[in-house]
Parts: sequence; structure tokens; C-alpha cells
Amino acid sequence: MSWTISENKFGKSRAVSRGNKFLLANGYMGYRGTLDGDDKHDFVALSLAGLYDGVAGKWRETVNAPDPLFLRAYCDGEPLLASEADEFSQSLDMRRALLTVRTCFKKCGVSIKSERIVHFERMRELGSRVVIHADEAVKLRVEAGINGDVWDLNGPHLKDMRFSFNENGIRCECKTQELGVPLSTSLCFSLKPTSVESGEMSAKFFYDVELEAGEEFILDRIAYVGFGEHSSPSEDTAFADISAGYDAFFKSHIESWERLWDVHDVRLVGDRRAQLALRYSIYHLLILTPRTEGQSIAARGLSGQTYKGAVFWDTEIFLLPFFAVNDLDVARRLIEYRIKCLDGARQKAASYGYDGAFYAWESQDGFDACSDFNVTDVFTHRPVRTYFKDKQIHISGDVAYALIKYLSRSSDISILYDGGLEKLIECARFFYSYSRFNHTKCRYELLDVIGPDEYHERVNNNAFTNMMAKFTADAAVEWLEKVRISNPELGAEMDKKFGCDLAKKLADWKDKLYLFDEKDGVIEQFDGYFGLEDVKVDEVRSRLVKKNEYWGGSGGVATATRVIKQADVIAMLVLFGDRFSSSVVQKNHEFYLPYTEHGSSLSASMYAMSAIRMSKPDEAWQWFVKTATVDLSGKSKQWAGEVYIGGTHPAAAGGAYLTAVYGFAGLTFDEGQVAFLPKLPKKIRAMYLTVTQNGERKKVKITREGAKFL
Repeated sequence: MSWTISENKFGKSRAVSRGNKFLLANGYMGYRGTLDGDDKHDFVALSLAGLYDGVAGKWRETVNAPDPLFLRAYCDGEPLLASEADEFSQSLDMRRALLTVRTCFKKCGVSIKSERIVHFERMRELGSRVVIHADEAVKLRVEAGINGDVWDLNGPHLKDMRFSFNENGIRCECKTQELGVPLSTSLCFSLKPTSVESGEMSAKFFYDVELEAGEEFILDRIAYVGFGEHSSPSEDTAFADISAGYDAFFKSHIESWERLWDVHDVRLVGDRRAQLALRYSIYHLLILTPRTEGQSIAARGLSGQTYKGAVFWDTEIFLLPFFAVNDLDVARRLIEYRIKCLDGARQKAASYGYDGAFYAWESQDGFDACSDFNVTDVFTHRPVRTYFKDKQIHISGDVAYALIKYLSRSSDISILYDGGLEKLIECARFFYSYSRFNHTKCRYELLDVIGPDEYHERVNNNAFTNMMAKFTADAAVEWLEKVRISNPELGAEMDKKFGCDLAKKLADWKDKLYLFDEKDGVIEQFDGYFGLEDVKVDEVRSRLVKKNEYWGGSGGVATATRVIKQADVIAMLVLFGDRFSSSVVQKNHEFYLPYTEHGSSLSASMYAMSAIRMSKPDEAWQWFVKTATVDLSGKSKQWAGEVYIGGTHPAAAGGAYLTAVYGFAGLTFDEGQVAFLPKLPKKIRAMYLTVTQNGERKKVKITREGAKFL
């Protein structure tokens, strides 16, 4: 029932997309869906969440650990490579989070089946079983071990690499370059080797194998990857003794995924392709579940070092809604990450001369990893100054928005006592400080900003940004007053820190904050937008001289036109749906759609949600399919100028779930209580999902007639 994705052609050029498409992960580490004998030239990466390293003069990014599951078989001295296999297939069983590769080599009469898992509960462990079947008598040599010569975008990140052996395993110890964080990879084998070999960057076991026709060689491996205080496996872990059995290791992994799917699966009745795509989206959200306190989810998940492994606004706007349905502990963890980063946000605001908290655009534990030069000109090959870090101030509003949405879902007011209120206040203070009073028009304005549409930099009064700022101030005033009643001690602490008149100042400011202009019901994205060249996307695309040109910046082909990168005003209308009529949504949807290039994977789901608001679920269906299949199709952007931006797209996965559950099923929360207002497209006859209410999980059937708890 739509649980497995597969490919039956090898294709060397598919190395990047294959690694993304067949990704295994568990929130702690992500192992790209590459093949056993691949190396750094095939983009092999075992990425570790929250471990960052910087090499002088290069971008700081996440660290890729040594590859613990390298394996290659030889016949008559020649390697058995997938590229030369007579038969090849690769499949991902999402229900069990199991990657399987099958190859057949007629020249020596053997077939190889390789299984790989990244254990969900034992988050620092992963394993593999390789079965080589002989159709005729054959002699083989099998090498397997740890390869420390890893793929990096801006490395190398590992130093002082040392290897050691025992009778059934290999251990690699090293440190990161920047901070010297210890990292280890330990690998246990089910069989003792014929011989061993250790080099500067790798260590291997060798097996000399003789098989008769019909015989099999089976090799099981379990690896442990840890860093910092967890750089060595504890003695009581199942990893310590593989004699406990790979089967038991595998079984416990499968059981954990059965429990996950029992809670998070969404079943669509009517379209198997869409069902597969939605499950694939949910799978990617589950494998990114933060496993430790103070951890969040990076914009490219755990698929590699793209976007420096940093956390963007994607998490608050597109990922949090998934966890809010059935895993409020994880939803809270995402909020706590931003609380942990509050001091960094304060420091960033102060560095620009502002009060409050200006959150990192690309957050590495609060440090803003965003470069001043994010794009390279494809003509001059020179870096182009961009202002994402400096001017995308809406990030502080996004952080506040997520906190309030979490509160409305969970009623967990303790998050305010644990730093949430102070975070909210500081975000409001930042907007207050950033604004300027226009004496001519008697209003506050937010000037020199960038909205979600990054093709237009340094604009004035972006509607999305101004709405986020007002929302933040509204929330800060409301919750400060409520906390003064519910927790007088904390209220007094806030008054002492920020002044007793803060709420009054913010209330006055937000009432005078300019939001946007409109013409015939169409909201102007920013001051002067309507005066830009009125051309559509295809016309602007035709002006490209080189395929990978960046459309925005000071000289991009879209800069002087109305063409925008992604949903901007539409995103505002979706996020603040209760403040706008369906007729306003429709006018803006129809106006902005021809101008939207959808150069971001965040865009399609916003148009899907606005189409649903317009009671056009069949139009929304097209956008749903687009966002749910981004990583299945591999047709997303891989380059921005000369900068590689490939990898998986968690925000698209979140957008697909958002559209299906909050859109088609019409899920809403009101003080913790759930309700449904379904708007199913023609393709779908019914939906089945689980939702948590008052701590109890309930199965629900959704049809055009309404919702029924089962």
C-alpha cells in the first residue's frame, strides 16, 4: 500500500539525487542513500545534527563523520561496481526505514543484496547486512571498514584521525578542526576477517571467500557514531557485542517504526501516487525528529552540509505544524531551541544598534552562519553582496509566531515561564527599535527589509514583515498582562528588566504601525511594488543568459520587475487567515500567481492553502502534488549561481502535510480542542489520520460530509 520507492537504473549522474531520495536518518544523524562502495566523489555523507566546524576562510557547516559502512567485493581482482551490474535496483521501504540495494553480476555468477538501517531509538547506531549469493562456484575478496576520506563542501573538518582494531571490530577516533570536539566511529563485524589493513584515512577487514553454487556469504555490521561526551559507546549498549545478533537489532528498529507510523500515518483513499508522496513527506519529517534538548531541524535536514546545516524560519512555519498534531514534546523542543538562542539573538540585534532579539537568519545554535556573500556571479565569478542576514528581520516574528501557535495548541503556559515570555518580549522590542516614525504620515514604518521574496532586497514596508511585527507586539502585550496575573513573580521580573511601561509603549506602537497599502483589494507586497515592470515569469526567464544566474540581488533579471521568488503576500494571508476574508485571499492569489517563480520549495504549499481558503481544493491539489514530490522527482534547484544548494527539502515535506491535514482535512485547534472542516479534492474520497486531544490519541475518518472519530 504505497510504502516503497525504488529505481531500477543505476545512472552515475544520479549520484546526488539518489543520495537525497533514499536518505536514512533518525534526527541525530543522516546517511545519504548512496551505495556500499561509493566514496566522496559519489557524495557519501553521514551528517551529524548540531555538530558544526569551520575551516579558515570557508563557511562553517555541519560535520560529516567517517563512513562506517563502506564495502566492496572483488571477483578475479576486479571490483563489482553497481555501475557495471547486469541488474540493479535500489529501494526504500518507508514503513521500516530500510534501504535495500540489489545487484547481479553475470560475469562471475553472483548477486548481492545489501540492507541498511539507521536505528531510530538507538540514535547513535546504524547497521547493515550484506548477502552475496553464488549461482556458480566462485572465489571472492570482500573488503569492509571505515572510510575517513569524506565528502565536504567546505572542509576538511576532521583531524588527528587514528584507527585501532580488535578481533571483531574497527575504531576510528578523530577531532574537529575548529573546536577539537572528539568524534569516534566504531564498527563491529559478525565475522572475523582473513586480514586487516590500516591507512592514513581508512581501515578495513578483508574476507577471502570461496562459495559453491547455491551458497551465500553473509556479513552483518553494526556501527556506533558519537561525538563530544558520547564519543565512546557505553558498555551496556547492544552495540558492544554484535553476538547479540543483527536480527535483534533490526527487529527493535522495525518495532519503533511501527509505533511511529501508527501515530503519524495519514491514509488517502483515491490516489496511490499521492499517497506515496504524502507518506514520503511524513517519513522525512519523522527522520528529522530532534533527539536531544536544545536541538532543532536544519533547512536541508540531515541530507548533507547544504545551507551550512543551519536552522531557518522553515522550522517554525512549515515543520512545527506537523509535530503539533501528535508530538507536542517535540514541538516544545523546537520552541526551546530558540529560547536557548536568545542571547545570540540579543547580541546580533546589539551589533546592528538595535534593542531586543534579532534572530539568526541561518542559525547554528544561535550564531548567524549566513554569509554576507551568499551568491556568486556566474559571469564574473565574483561573490555578490546579499543582505539576507542583515535585512530579513521577519525571522524574529516567525519565532514569536511559532511560540503563540504552540501555546494555542497545547495550553502549555509553562513554556512562557521557562524563557518563552522573555523571548517574545525581546522580539517585540527588536521590531519597536528597528521601526522609524514617519512624521509626515504619523505612523511607524519598517524600512530597508527583505520579505520572503528574496529577489527584492532592501525594500520598505514589506507587508508580511509588518504583519509579523504587529502580531509579535500584540502577543507580547497580551501575554505579559496574563503572566502578571498567573505568575506575579515573573511579571515583576519582566517589569524590572524592561520597565513597567513596556506594555503601554508596545500597545501604542503597534496601533500606529503601518501594515500595507492595497489597490482594488490587492495588497501591495512592499512600497513601490506596483510600479515595477509588469512582466510575468516566462518573460523574465527568457532574459537569462546563463541557466544558473541568480534572479535577485542588485542586478538580477527579476529585481526591477514584479516577478517574485516565492509566496510572500500569499504566505501572510495563509498564516493570518482569520484576519482576511476569502474574497481578499482570492484577489491576491489570482494577482500574484502569474508573478511567482516558485524558486523556493516553501512556495507551493502556501498557494495550496490559499486555494483551499478560496474553496478550490482541486486547484490546491496541483500545488499539493508539487510540494509533496519535490524530493521524489529530484527537479528542485541544485545551484544558486555557482553555489550548491541541493539536498532534501523538509519544508516542502512539512508543506505537503500542512496542505493535507490542515487544508484538505481542515484541522483546527481551539484551546486544545480539535475540529475539522474538510475540503477534499475530487481525487480523494476519504482520509484517515490520528490526532491527539487532551493527551489521548484518536483515529479520525474524513469525508466530504465531515469528520468521524473511530
